[in-house]
Amino acid sequence: MNDFLFYVIASTVALLSLLAVTLPNLLHGAIALVGSFFATAAIYIMLQMEFLALAQIALYVGGIVVFMLIIILLTNDLGVDNSLSRVSAGRQVGKGVIIAGFITALYLFFTSNPSKLLHDATRQAAPVSIDEIGIRLLSTSNGFIVPFEVVSLLLLAALIGAVVLSRRENKKEDKP
Repeated sequence: MNDFLFYVIASTVALLSLLAVTLPNLLHGAIALVGSFFATAAIYIMLQMEFLALAQIALYVGGIVVFMLIIILLTNDLGVDNSLSRVSAGRQVGKGVIIAGFITALYLFFTSNPSKLLHDATRQAAPVSIDEIGIRLLSTSNGFIVPFEVVSLLLLAALIGAVVLSRRENKKEDKP
C-alpha cells in the first residue's frame, strides 16, 4: 500500500508540474504549481521528513507562489484573459519526441545498475535537529543568511516593478 501511495503522489506531482508549464492561462498554471508543491510536501511526509514538508509549504506555497500570483494579477491583467498563441502541429510532434527521449533516458539510467541505485537510496542520513538546521542557516561564516537576504531584496524589487508597471498602464488608460 505504501508503494502504491507513493506512485499515486509521484504521478500527481508529475502531472501537475506538466500542467503548470503547459496551461495557456498563467493563473491556472500557478494554481497547478501550488498543487504540485503540496504533493511534493506529501512525498516528504511519506519519507518522514516533516521539517522539509513544512518548509516546502511555508516557503514555496506560502511565499513564492503567492508572490507570483500577485505579480501575475498586477501586471497587464494576465489573470483575466491571457491565452498563449496556439502551437503548430510540428511543435507538438517535437515536444512528444523530446518527452519520449527523456523518458527513455530515465528508464535506461534506472535499469542500467539498479543495485547501486538501491544501495544509495537505502542509506540513512545522520539525524539532525531543527536547532542545528537553524544555526546553519543563520550563521554568517558558512551559512545561508547572505543569499537569503539577496533573494528577499530581489523579490521586493520584482514586486515594486510590478506595481510601477501596473500604475503606468492605468495612467495611459485614464487619458482620452
